[in-house]
Amino acid sequence: MNNMKSIKNMKDCIETERLILFPYTQENLALFNSDLPKFEQTFDVVYRGEELDYLLRAFLKRLESEIASDPENYLFFTEFLLVLKQNRHIIGSIDYKYVPREGVTEVGYGLNPDYSGHGYMTEALTAFLSFGRSMGIEKVLADTKSDNIKSQNVLKRCGFVFLREDGNLWWERVLSQG
Repeated sequence: MNNMKSIKNMKDCIETERLILFPYTQENLALFNSDLPKFEQTFDVVYRGEELDYLLRAFLKRLESEIASDPENYLFFTEFLLVLKQNRHIIGSIDYKYVPREGVTEVGYGLNPDYSGHGYMTEALTAFLSFGRSMGIEKVLADTKSDNIKSQNVLKRCGFVFLREDGNLWWERVLSQG
């Protein structure tokens, strides 16, 4: 069975030229958290994303509870896994950090460094912003460390403009509705 086809047809997936952005649901995140090999087998993917250190594992456990507590709005704060179509490797993730307030939310993303420099995050963020616009988001904020030039370049390529500095650098992108 070609499970990538089933991933692409899953509700709320976003497809780009080279990627499938695959959202965690309460069910598939519970499987990921409890049995990663079974998750990989079920969805015919290989996890090569960000390092699953104790901080990320704690975040994903907390996210499982948050999705359960607000299933109607989960797309505004769940992680979308970045799956490479060519080999079904999960190489990173992207998310909106909270349900929009007055049309505004924040984006976050991470990528396995082995996959940087190939335009994957720019491709993912471009599609994710279009998805956000279709969900009614009007403005997206992002922050980067001052020395994270790669992330700053992704934001610039995706139309973000520098907003301010407060220890981190803050960026914004207004999503036109037209």
